[in-house]
Amino acid sequence: MGGTRFLRWNGKNLMGAESRSGKSVPGQGPFLLSNFLAGDIQTGIMPLTSIDLLLGERWRSDQVGIVLAFGSLVLLLFQPLAGHLADRIVSKRAFFFLLSTSFAAGCLLLVGHPSLPRALLSQLFLGVAQGGMMPVLGSVAMGLAGAEGFPALTGWAQGASHAGSVFGAASVLLIALHGSFFEIFVFYALSSLLAGLVLFGVPGKAIDLRRAREEESGAEPIPVFRIVSLPFFIFLLVLLLFFVANTAMLPLAGDKLSGILLSEPPARVMAFLVLVTQALMIPFSLLAPALVRKVGSGGLLLSFGLLLLALRGGLLSETRSVAGILVGQFLDGTIMGLFSVLLPVLVAEYARGSGRFNLLQGLAGAVISAGASFSQLLSGVFLDPLGFDRTLLVLTGVALGGALFAIVAWRNGILDPFRRQK
Repeated sequence: MGGTRFLRWNGKNLMGAESRSGKSVPGQGPFLLSNFLAGDIQTGIMPLTSIDLLLGERWRSDQVGIVLAFGSLVLLLFQPLAGHLADRIVSKRAFFFLLSTSFAAGCLLLVGHPSLPRALLSQLFLGVAQGGMMPVLGSVAMGLAGAEGFPALTGWAQGASHAGSVFGAASVLLIALHGSFFEIFVFYALSSLLAGLVLFGVPGKAIDLRRAREEESGAEPIPVFRIVSLPFFIFLLVLLLFFVANTAMLPLAGDKLSGILLSEPPARVMAFLVLVTQALMIPFSLLAPALVRKVGSGGLLLSFGLLLLALRGGLLSETRSVAGILVGQFLDGTIMGLFSVLLPVLVAEYARGSGRFNLLQGLAGAVISAGASFSQLLSGVFLDPLGFDRTLLVLTGVALGGALFAIVAWRNGILDPFRRQK
């Protein structure tokens, strides 16, 4: 098998008639419900941990940055391993349940007044869980639907995940009216355990193991050292820059809004921002498969997303109003709704026929975690000396640089694994 053969695009495989038909697959209901619950728990945990430690426990910003960066580092290290395991482990449902239990343990360690060692241990459990959950769910989706149905099922799964995030944010808002971070973290722990249990409703025999790792029938998996082609390497660099610029923007927006709404509890403010963003992500994730099919260029869409991210950062830096921050979150919902579907679809194309789909998912996740870790470190280092607005401008500069890099790579044809066939 040639080292780059699996990168050649077959338009019917990427967005063919079957993927547009929306045909259900066995166990689709429990699968989507598990995605709903996974979205419920994962989206808000990092910003809420940041708010709890920074404003609730009165930790220094550099200490909070270290704790969150450690969690992102665990993600970075574990995701490639989790992807490799997802390619190889037969009982994907049991693996997912172990990950959901790890997430619950991480949440419970944050209950009360955590010391620095306990907060770091919490991040270890949370990082392992978050590092594995998405590759495993992606593996299950590919195993259930195959390449033809994967984009459509991914769109529905991401829509369910964002709906879960809205539900989680609304629940946190409700809890914050009468409770505290204690009740919030317990709620996350219980939701995580339920997500792991629900996935057992997907019939194990319906998950085709070869299909789940994008392995061609009768072919051996491509060796790991040959898996990273030039387009995939450029794609990883673009991902790195995007998440360096993006990750710290939500906590900074929450902190800035808390400074405007002094009478509101910080947890309620952050939950409100998450709710607004995730609600917007639902329609954009459902529309994303059709948009990718119509535009036909992942590189163009990645470049456009980075330009919108730079616009968001500049707006958040300059605004002094609630309305301005909400517009910034509208842009966030637009960008991430598209990216939540575009990224796994692109990874699936890079992995086509390689038998290494989940490993590539893990590598992409590791790069995302590296970007998230560095983003939090940048925020922690610059926040005290520069303040919220200038720190946001630093992140905006990274987004602009990433956009220029992605545009050059796209224009030179070295970013896309597929291009629309004329």
